[in-house]
Amino acid sequence: MRFGSTPIFCTLAVLGILSGCASTPQHLTEAQANQIRNVAIVSLVPESVNFDKIGVISFTSQYTEFDLGGKVTDSVLFVSRERIAKSRPEWAVKHIEYDRTALLAAANSPSGMRAPRAREAFADLARNQGVDAIFVVRAAADNETDSRTTGENTLREGITVWFKNNEIDGDPKLFIRANLNIAVIGKDGEPMAAVAVPGKTNMAQALEAADFDVTIDMRHNHRPEILDKLGREALLDLSKRLNLGFDALGFTDGSNPEAQHINIVPPASATPAPKENPPPQLSPDQAAFDQCFSRCRQYTDRSKEQCFDVCNSSAPRVQP
Repeated sequence: MRFGSTPIFCTLAVLGILSGCASTPQHLTEAQANQIRNVAIVSLVPESVNFDKIGVISFTSQYTEFDLGGKVTDSVLFVSRERIAKSRPEWAVKHIEYDRTALLAAANSPSGMRAPRAREAFADLARNQGVDAIFVVRAAADNETDSRTTGENTLREGITVWFKNNEIDGDPKLFIRANLNIAVIGKDGEPMAAVAVPGKTNMAQALEAADFDVTIDMRHNHRPEILDKLGREALLDLSKRLNLGFDALGFTDGSNPEAQHINIVPPASATPAPKENPPPQLSPDQAAFDQCFSRCRQYTDRSKEQCFDVCNSSAPRVQP
């Protein structure tokens, strides 16, 4: 625990992914999409969640954090993979390893993804991993204010849980928001499409602080059982923001975008494995041959061709 003292949809133009808004989201052109066969997903969203108590009197505010231990990245990868698979089943989504810290450092400039270091870093990543495009999900700050949530306080970058404690009317509320940017980066490192999803987009109603046992005592609020409940709500909101972002990028059939939303939060264990076809049922003879061939290769010095010939003749037992 670390302590310190009407919906609007705003989309970013590719050139101003971190600094400006455009009236419409950026989409991949059909020509660009047709050149893509393999894609990867990179999450640069922090695992730490901002947990802020905002008081009517500024000196009563407190700013803390708690960690979700990999669940943020798992959720980003899971929802993104499923949305891409639904809209572009012809694309293969490849799981890749990447250095989150190095990529964030490369994009940490006023030019954002268009900075030379960022272009070079993502071009190298695409080339080394053999992918045609990389979907990059980043945390963003929301500099607009909303009287229903923080008044003059702004959303901190990434995922934020606000506890708005009104000392005057004694009606504490919780607000959970994720602020995201999603960009599609080509294999040359250039952004091809980008969209921002501010936390106030499609804003849900406030949550009752009492339902989560959240009080004015922030040390009490960092009890594991409270953070677990808040963490689940934060991941659900993250999933919603990701879905809205993919809607804006055009990854939908247009008929009913919400029907394609993926809101299931996966376990925090590992990246979901791609779906595979069930193995074909083998005949007894084929099973015997496969067992013979496997044991032949494992326990003898015979070549593949020799094992094939040996096992193809009535599948004899191969002794180690």
